Amino acid sequence: MNTYRIPIIFILLVTLCVTLIMPTAAVLAASPLEALSQTMSSNSGSSSFNLLNVLLGILLGNVLGKNNIPTSPAVSPSSGVNIKSLSPATTANTANTLPADSDKGNALIATAKTYLGVPYVFGGESATTGLDCSSFTQLVMKENGITLPRTAAEQYAIGRTIDKANLQIGDLVFFTTYKPGASHVGFYMGNDQFIHDSSVAKQVTISSLSDTYYTEHYIGARRYIN
Repeated sequence: MNTYRIPIIFILLVTLCVTLIMPTAAVLAASPLEALSQTMSSNSGSSSFNLLNVLLGILLGNVLGKNNIPTSPAVSPSSGVNIKSLSPATTANTANTLPADSDKGNALIATAKTYLGVPYVFGGESATTGLDCSSFTQLVMKENGITLPRTAAEQYAIGRTIDKANLQIGDLVFFTTYKPGASHVGFYMGNDQFIHDSSVAKQVTISSLSDTYYTEHYIGARRYIN
């Protein structure tokens, strides 16, 4: 045993230094250290060879342990995760771009179209005997759960004011005709068209806001759907 004392001490010192420099090998090198203990207590002629194997095992354990240290997982570009889609701000901006009340507006126009051809009668309030422009809009609104006053002027006095450039389907468009102020009204349908009970056509009909007469007599629009 005295023959191998110096080499053993040297090997132990080298092993100790390596272990202190690379602490990650401590766990992986547990088995080789046990082998070292067993080798030191052995009297066989192959002790030097066994000690060399132990040292190599420890060094390999340090190298493998260093290379196998887990790192934080990164988001792969091919993982299909869209980071921007998780942003609340992006979600809010998307929501703001959605058309407001399109379903309600379309429902109003669908109801209004069922009265196409109903005769115009000034002061009329019956879909059977005749309607005028404001009783027509009042009736269609009522069938969609919205209460409006009777005359065009009264309807014009309430609701939210809408610029012509921002018209949406279902908005009411107003005109000054036989007297100053709002005296005629109809439903905006989109594509520059509106449906109304016309004293000229003598029935519920569809006209264009681009027609010269309606362009010159247009005074504003109101929105009543939320």
